[in-house]
Amino acid sequence: MAKIGIVDTMFSRVDMGAMAIDEIRKTYPDVELVRRTVPGVKDLPVECRRLLDSGCDSCMALGMVGGAPVDQVCAHEASEGIQQAKLLTGKHIIEVFVHENEAWSGKEFHDICENRARKHAHNAVLLVTRPETLVQYAGHGVRQGKEDEGPVEKGESPVRVAMVVSEFNREITEVMEERALETIKELDGVEFAGKIAVAGAFEIPLAVKKLLMDKGVDAVVALGAVVKGDTGHDEVIVKNAARQLGDLALEYRKPVGLGIIGHDAEYDAAEERAEEYAERAVKAAAGLAKVLRS
Repeated sequence: MAKIGIVDTMFSRVDMGAMAIDEIRKTYPDVELVRRTVPGVKDLPVECRRLLDSGCDSCMALGMVGGAPVDQVCAHEASEGIQQAKLLTGKHIIEVFVHENEAWSGKEFHDICENRARKHAHNAVLLVTRPETLVQYAGHGVRQGKEDEGPVEKGESPVRVAMVVSEFNREITEVMEERALETIKELDGVEFAGKIAVAGAFEIPLAVKKLLMDKGVDAVVALGAVVKGDTGHDEVIVKNAARQLGDLALEYRKPVGLGIIGHDAEYDAAEERAEEYAERAVKAAAGLAKVLRS
């Protein structure tokens, strides 16, 4: 009979320990479980070591990592401790950490926690009882926390272009959105990958980041219209948005098409440029995506 240790933390806002235990009891009723709870992630290594020394065949170390920089440091230190405990005992410790910044909502975060805890529960048992069964999953892109990604496709796949559209000056950006969609349909080997609507141009970069984080998106087009006013506000908005979009493209290694009209654009001029800006942004993003693949 295998004996598995389950170690979780009080800091976590989701009871991943209970999820892991439920999954093991449903699937492997003969497995003996020992649960311990510690304050935070940095306390996980020593408790796992104790359980392994006392007879557990493997352990699960379940922890939630906050979004602040100090939390990232704590998680790194905890991971190093877990690695040392594994090497010293010669036994597996399955690290099940969920980072708060992996999700954009409470529901998504909870779903990631449950998916990761339940999937890793099987790994903790199988690594002890039937490790040879895991060979069949090698190279399959199995992922804990979200849907499996699957193996790499050798064939040529379409370039998936998503867009972020500003609602400000909607009578202009609506025309831009329509032309962008038409352009995507007209281009060979290009598919539409979804849209996020935001209030104004200043909000575009964060929504673009969310799309770039999606592995199913190859490029993003940013569409907005910033009309000249009585102050230099329009210049501040456009220049900052453009700089941030450029930084995001470099960070995620994916093209971002800049389809934001302005600054210093009168309303009539913005109307005239709407279709042209949208079309150019799509062609630029999709075209670069194809070049980067070659």
